[in-house]
Amino acid sequence: REEFPSDDEALSILRTKAAEGKAWAQCRLGQLYYYGLSGLVEDEEKAASLFRSAADQGHAGAQYYLGQYERQKDNVVEACRQFEAAASQGNMAALSALAMFYYQGDVVGQDDMEAVRIATVSARLQNANPFANEVLGHYFALGEGGLERSRVRSVHYWKPAIEEFDLHPETTRRYALALIDISSTYYPDCIMFPSGDNNWPQALFWFRRADAELTDAETDPFVESYESEIR
Repeated sequence: REEFPSDDEALSILRTKAAEGKAWAQCRLGQLYYYGLSGLVEDEEKAASLFRSAADQGHAGAQYYLGQYERQKDNVVEACRQFEAAASQGNMAALSALAMFYYQGDVVGQDDMEAVRIATVSARLQNANPFANEVLGHYFALGEGGLERSRVRSVHYWKPAIEEFDLHPETTRRYALALIDISSTYYPDCIMFPSGDNNWPQALFWFRRADAELTDAETDPFVESYESEIR
């Protein structure tokens, strides 16, 4: 029977391959340092160095992770450059990150049509991509980016985004804000959908889930609108 290497042996092999300049090994070892896995102490700087070495060789995964690192350091121009390099190779996470950049407009200039285009490609490649689904949910709710306003379509994209955000502690805030978004579309005085099937039960259902995750300061602007029904 074939014997698999122990964790220590596997890590030793990975280090050796990374030292030899193998991009896949550098990226994987970088992930272990980035998240503090396999007994390694979390070290973002060491992880970034490994990602950079692999990214310079054109490794799409490393380019994406380096982009994430640079974004956390507020080096958004470099982050965008790395995401674009990874996205050009079909990296789905990088595609959704780029869609968010065009949606927020803080790096490349807001471009609703481009945000929708990239998010649509990303969502089609990976149905569970929460960032792409969040972007599409937003644009369907507003009827912007070349899309026709539709609550059905916006909720269709927001729901899987919410479910996926809820699975990961690092996206808890995005999970809560998406809950606020979906709640607001059902609010009876919603400016996006002023008539139709707006109803308190749905609005309250989503708002209460968000209220459990956000601070009072973040939910206060909404509480007054919901107050009579919450009581």
